[in-house]
Amino acid sequence: MMEFFQWIEESGLGIYIREDPWGFAIALSAHSVGMSFALGVVMVATLRALNVLKQVPIVSHANLYTVAWVGFFINLISGLALYASHATEYSYQSVFIMKLFLIIVGGVLFKKMIDAAAADGDNASSTKLFAFLSLASWLGAIVTGRLMAYF
Repeated sequence: MMEFFQWIEESGLGIYIREDPWGFAIALSAHSVGMSFALGVVMVATLRALNVLKQVPIVSHANLYTVAWVGFFINLISGLALYASHATEYSYQSVFIMKLFLIIVGGVLFKKMIDAAAADGDNASSTKLFAFLSLASWLGAIVTGRLMAYF
């Protein structure tokens, strides 16, 4: 398996992101923009479910979900580029693995929150529970992503 990770790291993309002064900056900037698109929508809908933004029903945010998906795909592409630069290190880094886990959990819980809001209403306890857990997962993903530089 290590040979595969080394192959990724020694690919043209891995070398470019790791060694070119602009490579890492461009990939990280794209990752930040993608995160703001995706998590901006998640935060608005989640905070609404938690009654912080009471004026607008959760399901009315449906038009924004396209923006969230665009952000997700920007993050996927930029994240793969960043991963390629240090594949041998990140593949075994517990903080990176936790970040990926939290992203998956956050996405699943966000979907469950949307489904609960559609089925049971914005103020249902299930909607609020999924909103709180989704928010905690996404915030955990942000924190673990930042901590990758230190572990």
